[in-house]
Amino acid sequence: MGKLEKYDIDLKTMEVDEKEFTYSLDDDFFAALETQDIKRGQVEACVHVKKLAGSFELNLHINGQIIIQCDRCLDDMIQPVEASNKLFVKFGPAYLDEGDDLIIVQEEKGTVNVAWFLYEIIALSIPIQHTHASGECNEEMMRILKEHSGQFMEDETGESNEGNDVDPRWNDLKKLLNNN
Repeated sequence: MGKLEKYDIDLKTMEVDEKEFTYSLDDDFFAALETQDIKRGQVEACVHVKKLAGSFELNLHINGQIIIQCDRCLDDMIQPVEASNKLFVKFGPAYLDEGDDLIIVQEEKGTVNVAWFLYEIIALSIPIQHTHASGECNEEMMRILKEHSGQFMEDETGESNEGNDVDPRWNDLKKLLNNN
């Protein structure tokens, strides 16, 4: 994790009860993590560390935008992200991830690297379906998609493009939907 050392927070030598760390997560950050989902972005991250009795509370907040692939046309798109999360850190004999919000770091070392936790907050803030706004998808890709997906397909406005050669079984199934 040589490229990510700047995201190490030394808890053991923290002299004040509260301290704030700010990071600019840019293309180099995402490249260093070597993930498939997010390749680029510009995100501001703030980590507020509070010393408690026997543990540390880390409040992480991210705000910015990332570049991800549109699910519909496969072109890059800008996705705004904003999220917060809380993480508790304790010292122990070895590193241990105790679940969603508790991390045990080796007391001898006394540091926690927050790079992956910041990435996870960003990744979890992405909507399940990420598509361009209506009319912004690659027109050529949308044309090809419509050609190869058959006669019945919803376009990006949510309206159906029903052709004349629809399998009659689909029409019978649609009747079931209208019987509610």
